[in-house]
Amino acid sequence: MRPIAQTLGPPTSPEETSLPLHSFMWNLSDSQGRPQRCKVLEASKKKHMVSRTLKHFWFHLKQHKRGSRRWIVSIAILQVVTVLVFFHSSSNNIWKSTFPVEIQSVQNGLDSANSPLVISFDENRVITLVDDEFSHFQPVGNAPLCYLEGTSVSETLSSNSSKCLCRANYFGHECGVPAAVWHRTISRKYHKWPLKPRKVPRRIIHGLNINHEIEFFRVRLEELKDAVDVYIVCESNYTAHGDAKPLYLMDKFRSGFMGSYHSKIVHVPLYKFPPEGRENGWFIDMYLRTYMGIHGLNRIHGVRSDDLFVLLDADEIPTREVLMFLKLYDGYPEPIRLAMRWSVFGFFWKRKRDKQNGSIIDWIMDVVKEDGDKDDEDLLEVTAVSTMNLVWKVCQNNTFLIRKDMTNYADFQERLSQYRIEGNRVSPWTSGTKKAYAGYHCSWCYSPEGIRTKLLSAHADDKPRWGDFAEKLDLDYISRLIREGEWFDASHPFVMADWEKEDQYAPKFMLQHPQQFSQLLYPPDMTNELYSSNSHNRDSQ
Repeated sequence: MRPIAQTLGPPTSPEETSLPLHSFMWNLSDSQGRPQRCKVLEASKKKHMVSRTLKHFWFHLKQHKRGSRRWIVSIAILQVVTVLVFFHSSSNNIWKSTFPVEIQSVQNGLDSANSPLVISFDENRVITLVDDEFSHFQPVGNAPLCYLEGTSVSETLSSNSSKCLCRANYFGHECGVPAAVWHRTISRKYHKWPLKPRKVPRRIIHGLNINHEIEFFRVRLEELKDAVDVYIVCESNYTAHGDAKPLYLMDKFRSGFMGSYHSKIVHVPLYKFPPEGRENGWFIDMYLRTYMGIHGLNRIHGVRSDDLFVLLDADEIPTREVLMFLKLYDGYPEPIRLAMRWSVFGFFWKRKRDKQNGSIIDWIMDVVKEDGDKDDEDLLEVTAVSTMNLVWKVCQNNTFLIRKDMTNYADFQERLSQYRIEGNRVSPWTSGTKKAYAGYHCSWCYSPEGIRTKLLSAHADDKPRWGDFAEKLDLDYISRLIREGEWFDASHPFVMADWEKEDQYAPKFMLQHPQQFSQLLYPPDMTNELYSSNSHNRDSQ
């Protein structure tokens, strides 16, 4: 489902022009600039002249900056003209039928210019899924079927090739397999998996919980665009610790935030904090995701068993390329893990890989790294994607269980066996490598105030709970951690990223708007003053 609304916002006015004020009134003056008496004109001429004056005056009024002296004076003149029109309308019926309409039109224009346009957000939105009718696979020259985004169309046509010639980072017969999927798994199983382009794409339902990660939610929408059909966003007016807080995202939606995407967002508010969450912090983690799935899916109609559910945290953003592959192909098993770039504080710090120690086997595994990668970068791997069929029959509508590796839990074996008997392939596999990420996990990537909010929001059993230590809440202390890549326990488990050389340094939308996200994209200068929380990405506002 694609968004049908368009982004609206307060109208903007051009800069103030140098047009002289008397030019607004030229229709009311003769060639020498002397005012003409209205009684000299015939009624029909007065009608035409004043109508043209109002239109011309309104045109020039819009050229001036709202609130400027010229603009204020022009408003006063317009009021005088309006009084004159009504005064003369009492002596001639021809005025009565026309000018009130003209004046009301101008007045309505003034009212709309002074009133910001607000998009109303449907807080009880129910969405019916529709199919994507675009042909993502098409013949290209002599090549019978190519994925248009992954195919070098010009090269395929010019070479008269009977095969699709792929763009960089795309593979397979149709050029439909992105590098993140190909390098990690499919290159080894391409002839074993019956991959086949779908005639009708799957629909993707993406569920997540939000605390105060407003800007990351914006990046998610802009980054994934048409790859996701519906977002289920659960937001509580309590933190995971049980403290009351505003519904930050709902308040933003009500003010028109990301209005062009409202038609694909189901917002699920949670107005209570379960008492079990105060005794067991991990209970609230489970409760939030379960609540989101149950109440969100109830508001989505037309779901098919082969549609996909993607469950991620607010600081985990998948790549559009991987999601499009999952939408457009049949033949892969489930569930799907995503291996994501793991950044901390900003994209300039990457999580360092823990060194293996102990046995000779551990030493060999440390030397012979996957994909020949010799750096110290670690990836975050999470089980995040499954079909709705698995959600219904194995998870029994509990979307929280998608994040669990169900194949290793005895409680799920009976359901999994029955699921396999029905012809479904269950074999967890991973998309994403250090050379081609399947997504981005930016942990603690906030302003110093945002990090302080996260510290205080953590649930009681998230040990060590650094928010319980007063010195860890100091903004200057947090700013130093960001600059120096230090963790709260005084360790340095991060490695500096090379933002100038990495192809997948950060989500594309952020790289396309570097000024908006500069404090998350680039390392702070060690010689500058302490990291300014005011200039940092204002995610907590």
